Amino acid sequence: METPAQIKQRLREQFRHRRGVIPADLVDTTRWKVINHLRTLIAQVTPAVVAAYHPLPGEINLLPLVEELWRDGQTVALPRVTTRNRPLVFNVWPPHGALLPDELGIPAANGAEINPALIIIPCLGYARSGHRLGSGAGYYDRTLATLPTPAISVGVAYTELELPTAFLPEPHDLALNFIVTGKELIPCNSPEKSSI
Repeated sequence: METPAQIKQRLREQFRHRRGVIPADLVDTTRWKVINHLRTLIAQVTPAVVAAYHPLPGEINLLPLVEELWRDGQTVALPRVTTRNRPLVFNVWPPHGALLPDELGIPAANGAEINPALIIIPCLGYARSGHRLGSGAGYYDRTLATLPTPAISVGVAYTELELPTAFLPEPHDLALNFIVTGKELIPCNSPEKSSI
């Protein structure tokens, strides 16, 4: 019988394949729908600092939203891996500021370290409970568990990559406050869910 960790690894392989065959037009449509949902959420919760992410291959590209946030005067941050298997840190990304690779080679900002009020997190798969299937390194779970001040956590995923009901999170898997897909904004583990 498979352990939860083995199930997650099998699902990662399946979902990477499924994500890789999503047609380009659907990828583009999903991006704009997700951005619209995020725009609505950000307007309602008015976070002081929004942490986005620099997309890796296959992840939903939210850089057009970052451009909008900059135009609106919003402070934007990006996550940075400074030490492997440790929580992320977040650095301010000023408008069109230079990016430098972090410890994993992912483009990261090099502005001042800051605590975001809202963190947008890429998901390989998602559950309506707010649990996500990530790459397996655990950086976001470690980070959310150790933030000095709580932040609203928002996962973004393709609608087609909803996890099966048999998916069981492990004890260290933290539920996100919201999941955003091309189809909907799903309130999950959130004090705001009754009003959004």
